[in-house]
Amino acid sequence: MTERYNVQASTILGDNYNITNIEASDYNPTIDDYITVTITVNDVYGDAISDESVTVTASEGNFTQLNGSDITASDSVTGTTNSSGQFTLTYTCSEWGLITFVANNRSTQVNVTGFKKIAENTTYTLMVDETTRCCRIEAHRTGVTINAGQSFSGYSDFVIPTKYYPKSNCYSLIMRSTTFLFWLWDNGSYGVTNLGNTVTGYNLAFTHEWHY
Repeated sequence: MTERYNVQASTILGDNYNITNIEASDYNPTIDDYITVTITVNDVYGDAISDESVTVTASEGNFTQLNGSDITASDSVTGTTNSSGQFTLTYTCSEWGLITFVANNRSTQVNVTGFKKIAENTTYTLMVDETTRCCRIEAHRTGVTINAGQSFSGYSDFVIPTKYYPKSNCYSLIMRSTTFLFWLWDNGSYGVTNLGNTVTGYNLAFTHEWHY
């Protein structure tokens, strides 16, 4: 005669009884953005498991909020599931590339890309995307007076870091009421040359990109 026992599934399955899911609000966020990482714990029958403690880690960067409340920035945070079997974390996208989130035996990844502002003054904004090794400079001078044929290389109020120097000399044509040439050399020096007529009180605005 075969004996039968009433044994709970959780006892038989052990750690496999709980199923953890990690979901990101954006899997392709932009650098310096914030995304929400939702942790859900259900049993094998799909029912929510509450009061479950789960530690979540990020391969790089930090979590800054737990369930919408500020916490000390950390790459590892332990949360407790609510009655829906969930808790949320806010992650700051401070690093480029693939970021891996791990909770229990599950993981997911997001890919952080885009331009990050690394320097700024009243004249220029310098941005960089390290995933593509591309730099962008945005100029916004006002009231510029440049004589015909005159070259301005003295824009030394803005310094490009050595690591972001272009691979080779490059330039951009700026077409407005006259023609300006923005030039950038591989040693980090740059300037604007007037290829047309003299202009007075000109608002100079342009964007230039290069690879470093």
